[in-house]
Amino acid sequence: MTHLGLHDPAGLEATSEELLEALEDVDSRALVFPLKEPAGYREANEKMLELAAAHPERLNALARLDPADDPLGEAERCLDGGAVGLKLHPRGEDFDISDSRLDEVFALSDARRLPIMIHAGVGDPEVGPDTITRAKAHANARLILAHCAVGAFDRVLPHVNEVPNLFFDTSWWNPGDVWGLLRLVPPSRVLYASDLPFGGPAQSIVLTGRMAMQAGLDSTQIQSIMGGQLERLINHEEPLDVGPRPEDVPALPPDLERLYVTLCTVVEPMLRGEPPGQGFELAKVCTEPPVGNHAHMIDAVRRLLDAADEKNEPDPLRPLRTPGFDLVLAAAVVARTPQASTPT
Repeated sequence: MTHLGLHDPAGLEATSEELLEALEDVDSRALVFPLKEPAGYREANEKMLELAAAHPERLNALARLDPADDPLGEAERCLDGGAVGLKLHPRGEDFDISDSRLDEVFALSDARRLPIMIHAGVGDPEVGPDTITRAKAHANARLILAHCAVGAFDRVLPHVNEVPNLFFDTSWWNPGDVWGLLRLVPPSRVLYASDLPFGGPAQSIVLTGRMAMQAGLDSTQIQSIMGGQLERLINHEEPLDVGPRPEDVPALPPDLERLYVTLCTVVEPMLRGEPPGQGFELAKVCTEPPVGNHAHMIDAVRRLLDAADEKNEPDPLRPLRTPGFDLVLAAAVVARTPQASTPT
């Protein structure tokens, strides 16, 4: 899942050229929809449809809807134009998922087996219960809570087995939240996502893929998470049940746990564009020289930190992040996933 636009008040921007380059770098595909557009979404949605039509090997479009601006009409227009699903951002447009203006949109999604991507980040816990209610009322709609549903996860988790048409994407920076999703939710309901420009495809592939391996998922389950299930959803097919998550997984060894936790304290300020703080220096000390049974993993972390230390310019797609953010996050993920392969 990726965004495009140049007018989002949050200050993050993404052009079509930047998006396509990021996807080509990792030979990936994506769903694309607009960043916030204060002037409305009709023109922005049209651009997404045109871009997806021009690059069918890389992109499919979701139509972003505002309940205050003819949501059913815009949904039908975009679906007729090639969109494969819909996007709702309750915080962005200041509405609730229970908003009656969306009743016909959810009914349409039910009738056509459409995926609806729902923003579920920090700050809106009611999006969880409201989405559960919608999922129960519209069993053929495929509702996807974005960002690991971090803003409402604890309110949603008790009901996951009641709503087989509810899914979660992994577009979030915190490895702990992705780990919780993989350990608490059936693999069939988890969908890899990157959230560009908030997160890059390469970063997200490393985070989701390595965490899935650490969680003991088999190849069929990992293939489902990394695009197989989403492909079925956007083709309006029945989701595939790829079996239960493993009950037991190895505990993280203490030396790697210490390093991982330290690195997480470094990633968080860098996310906000602040200096990495003393945690960065502590992590480097932890990795020099690498010793013990996990020396190969610790050495890989050290090399990533060295590369991050050399970064002086921010990523053009994420200028609000401190330079080296992606590399430090990758180092944290490597420390957390000794069951996955060692980077070379």
